[in-house]
Amino acid sequence: MQSDPNAPPINPLPAVVWLLVLPVIAMEVVLSLGARGLVGGPAAVGWRLQAIRDYGFSGQVFDWMLQSGQFPADQMIRFVTYPFVHASLTHAVFVVVFILALGKMVGEVFRAWAVLLVFFGAAIVGALAYGLLLDTPTPLIGGYP
Repeated sequence: MQSDPNAPPINPLPAVVWLLVLPVIAMEVVLSLGARGLVGGPAAVGWRLQAIRDYGFSGQVFDWMLQSGQFPADQMIRFVTYPFVHASLTHAVFVVVFILALGKMVGEVFRAWAVLLVFFGAAIVGALAYGLLLDTPTPLIGGYP
């Protein structure tokens, strides 16, 4: 078997995959450093909980929106923000690995807009299913859907 001497050391990824992964990585770096007290001072310890509260998808808020017929933008944005907030470093690492692996496969076949459509479409459908099928006060977070 012959190896390619010009092969890149890391498999090249489509730019759209990096566009999805870098916010996850950046968010986790900031939250992890804050939790350890390395940035942000004493208040940074609660940044992860604040991010979950501000960007996680809430089934109870979704139920309220359906009942009241009001769909405020600051709540609707949660359909696409919750995949970027994770419960821990390990949670984020697994999501990054999945996005890189699946994103490489999908990104090499589909155009960039289609990859974004698949990612955010799955996030929206996941949030809808979570909001409609479950009755839990726990917010939906993470990139698994």
